[in-house]
Parts: sequence; C-alpha cells; structure tokens
Amino acid sequence: MEAVLTRLGDAFVRFMCRTHGISPLRTVIAIADRMPELGAKFYQSGPARGISTLKAYLEGQVAAGVLKPHDCEVVAAQFIDSCLSMTFKPMLFNAAGPPTDEQISRVVRTAVRTFLSAYEQAS
Repeated sequence: MEAVLTRLGDAFVRFMCRTHGISPLRTVIAIADRMPELGAKFYQSGPARGISTLKAYLEGQVAAGVLKPHDCEVVAAQFIDSCLSMTFKPMLFNAAGPPTDEQISRVVRTAVRTFLSAYEQAS
C-alpha cells in the first residue's frame, strides 16, 4: 500500500505541477460560471475519473482486508487533495513556482503516512 500510494501521489503531483498545464486549468475555472457544461465536462473527465480510479483500488484493498472499511470515494478525494495541498495549489494561485523534488516527497510522504495511520488494518 505504502509504495503504491507513494508512486501515485508523486506521479500525480508531478503531472499537475507542469508549468504549461496551469494556464488552461485557470481558464476552465474562470469560464465555468458562464459555461457550466464545460466545467462539468472537465471535472468528469479529469478529477472525477481520478477519484473513481483510486476509489476502486481502495475498495479492492478493503475487500482483501488490507484496509479498514471506510467511504472509499471520500478518502480517495482526500488523499489526492492532500498531495496537492502544498504543491499544486500554491502554483494554481500564482503564489509559488513548481515544487522541488524534496517538497513533493515531503508532502506525498505525509499524505501516505496520514492515510495509512487512519485506514490500514492492524497486522
């Protein structure tokens, strides 16, 4: 679990923190009020898909007895958001540049430890 979540968190943060990917996302957010169907379509094809994929993985781990039963959809979203909280979000608001490798590692490692301490079955 730890290795899978660490790889996922690291890869996802690196993908989201690409400097050329921020501007289009800001544009979608800016026009979502005027074009809600565009915002909804973007959300369904991106964030909702990621949450759904992680949810399915977590449900499999619950079924295998690796994780305690929990609301896998909420927890998937929380894990993803915790990986982005101090990496991607400052970039989104133009408050910082891309995170360093060390910062990504620190944030993802903390997200994984928090997740496992809450949901991993005791051995």
